[in-house]
Amino acid sequence: MKDETEERLVKQATIVTSVVLAMGATAALVWAAAPAFLLLFGGLLLAAILAALARPLQWLGLSYRWAVGIVSLVFFGALAAGLFYGGMTLVSEFNELWRQLRDQLRAIAEMLAEMGVGPSGEDAGQGTDPVGISALFPDASGIFSSASQAMFSVLGGLGNIFVIVFIALFTLAQPRLYRHGVVSLFPASKRDRIDHTIYEATHELILWVCGTGISMVTVFAVTWVGLIFVEMPNAFLLALQAGLLAFIPTLGPFIAGIPIVLVGLSDSMTQALWGLGVYVLVQGVESNVSQPIAQRYTSALPPVLTLGSQVVFGVLLGTLGIALAVPMVAVLMVFVRELYVKDTLGGAYDGECRGWSKG
Repeated sequence: MKDETEERLVKQATIVTSVVLAMGATAALVWAAAPAFLLLFGGLLLAAILAALARPLQWLGLSYRWAVGIVSLVFFGALAAGLFYGGMTLVSEFNELWRQLRDQLRAIAEMLAEMGVGPSGEDAGQGTDPVGISALFPDASGIFSSASQAMFSVLGGLGNIFVIVFIALFTLAQPRLYRHGVVSLFPASKRDRIDHTIYEATHELILWVCGTGISMVTVFAVTWVGLIFVEMPNAFLLALQAGLLAFIPTLGPFIAGIPIVLVGLSDSMTQALWGLGVYVLVQGVESNVSQPIAQRYTSALPPVLTLGSQVVFGVLLGTLGIALAVPMVAVLMVFVRELYVKDTLGGAYDGECRGWSKG
């Protein structure tokens, strides 16, 4: 009897150890291949963007293949034409904007030094990275300071861009093939449920793209018109960066407001206040107009979950992790809700806890 008990304990210990080692190995593999997973998700996100743009054409009666093909050609054609005809102008304007931002931050550092805050004396204005500017903005001077540096920078990221584009195009070309391949990895009794969950996750991602796109276009348009109205220098670039940063909820709008105020300060304090007023107006329009419209079609993540996921993904995966944190969490929430909360736990809790205020 004692031998059987010891044998059972040994088997249990072996199983537990094996599970722990397998989980550790999986975590190590995910950690090592995190950049590859981000590229894969980036490709799927681009596919969701193109699929969302193709939906109006499908509503007009075009087939899926024709709608996706037309949207892909127009999307990449417009992007290539914009870079070809306006790329050098944007680079020149971006260099000027970057110079203004660096000069303004250096002036702020000198003013703080005179007040006894930060480095004192000549060190305040001579540092190559005043007040941690490299932590706030990318080092554009290293990208655009010369043609050769720009070429090396482009080539460095060109491979990743091609990977993302091809993943998106291959996924759009045969979405059923890849979905069926994933579903086939599960037991036959679970395949219908897994297939439905993948469909729900895909639908959620497309809806998130649509809602975010509405916010990005709204922020860009209102910011551009507002900055032109107050005669802000580099209005188009400032509006463009604000629209692009609207892709990143919570953190993006805050980061986008910094260059607007700094460029205004390079002209005058009055201009900076006008820029701040435009920024506040844009946030009001986004919060009260575009976001309610977007949330009619997609579920919004709780603010704590949004900010928490951005912090965690940013620490673990860097800038790209911050940019992709919210759509990744939105997709993961679908799988958790459908496969764990509903199927394993029996559904979400909808009662009231004692001692908690209603909200």
